Order: sequence, then C-alpha cells, then structure tokens
Amino acid sequence: MKRIGLLILWGMWLCGAIHAQLPCHVVLLGDSNTFIGGDACDKPQGWNKWFKDFAKPKSCRSYARSGATWTHTPNTVLDMEENIGVLGDNNVVYNQAMRLLTAVLSGEQPTPDLILIMAGTNDLWFADKRPDCLKLRASDIYKYPVTTISNYKPSELTQLSQCVCYDCELLKEAFPKARIILITPPQNNKTDLNDQHDVGTHIQCCAEVLGLDCIRLDKAYDVFYGPDMIRAGYSKDGVHTTVKGARVLGRYIYEQVQKLLQQ
Repeated sequence: MKRIGLLILWGMWLCGAIHAQLPCHVVLLGDSNTFIGGDACDKPQGWNKWFKDFAKPKSCRSYARSGATWTHTPNTVLDMEENIGVLGDNNVVYNQAMRLLTAVLSGEQPTPDLILIMAGTNDLWFADKRPDCLKLRASDIYKYPVTTISNYKPSELTQLSQCVCYDCELLKEAFPKARIILITPPQNNKTDLNDQHDVGTHIQCCAEVLGLDCIRLDKAYDVFYGPDMIRAGYSKDGVHTTVKGARVLGRYIYEQVQKLLQQ
C-alpha cells in the first residue's frame, strides 16, 4: 500500500510538472499558423494563444509573419519593415530574427529565455518559388566548419538546411542563454506527406547539428493528421487552424516543450 501511495503521489507530481507555469520570457518565430495568433499571442485561431494560456510565461511575443519561409532567395536582404502576408524575397525567418534582436536592443522586448520556431510549410507548398530548398541533403549540412556559416550573406544561402542553421546560429550568438526549440510544420493536405516528412527531417538534422531540440509535428499522427484536418474541424482549408485545431496544437506543443525543459 505504501508503494502504491508513493506511485500515486509521483503521478500527481508528474502531472503537475507537465502542466506547470513556464517562468520565462518566450518569443515565437514562424509563418501564418503562428501569425494568426497575433503578435501578442491573444487570437484564438493561432496555436500560440493557447500555448500562452497553458504555459503562463512571464511574457510571450510572436514575430511570425504570414507567408514566411525558412529559405532565402538570391534577392534576400535585411528588411525589418516589410509585412506583405505572402511569399517574398524578404519574408523569411531571418528578418524575424533581426526584428527580435532589434527589439531587445531597444528595450522593447525582454531578452528571451525560450525561442520557438515553427516554419517550413511555405517552403514546400510553393516549391516552384524555392527550387533550391531541398537540394542540400540534411546529412551534408556542414561540409564546411559550423562557425563559418554566419559569415555568409542571406542571399548566398538558398537551401533549407543552410538557412535553418544560419538563422539559428545568429540567434545563438545574440542570445547565448536562450533555449531554442525548432518545431517542424504540422501536417497539411496541400502537399505530399512524404515531402512533409522530408522537410521535417531536414529541420531535425539541423537541430541535431546545432545541439538544439526539435518537435516533429509532421509525425504527430495522433494530434494533427493532415488528410482529416478539415473533417475533424481542425482546419478551414487544410493548412491553417480553426480555433479548435489551434487549441489542440497549442496544448500539444506546450506539453512537448515542458517535457524537453524537464530533461
């Protein structure tokens, strides 16, 4: 009986730990599924609103933009003002990271303790606009020293793995104490599922090379299965979440983040 009682208490503690408050400053980068939750993470169509509600962090701010990609183009330059809502040369995670850095330096944004990045849907969905996206295999990311990638210009890096590593190296250098977690895009019914897994594997390999954590939403079949998203009421168009879908996604991401932070 004593052992059973201890197991019950341990189980109660574990449940409490998983659903505990995150006492830190959180920022999010990404594309439209994060953007629709609002910069203040207060709009229920976005998963980040529900993540914020579950996590109750000290602060939670989104720098995501609709239409954003990880991948750059030969015309990508620094542009922290543009907000076009569609695919564009400068609508990339890199510029979101630079907006974050500028906000911290100006005192508008607390220095982040936790950075969550969920992007990659548009890189595959609009593959004709990002033809170099998957040319570099994930296993070949660094045939040159890791520390040299930040010496490149954004326009010189047009492949997914290069851009993920470039942006994350920038963030690691700017915020050395922050925990960075990469989140692969949730499944959708606009692109081939095997291709979605390919994008997810590239992002995961980048995380492993950089010593970062990665949450594979593309393999979370029990949470968000692409072909059934509309029928289940999780999505209105097969890509973007409804309030119902955003809540499910936000809770799942929150629980996965908690598990990673406890390790």
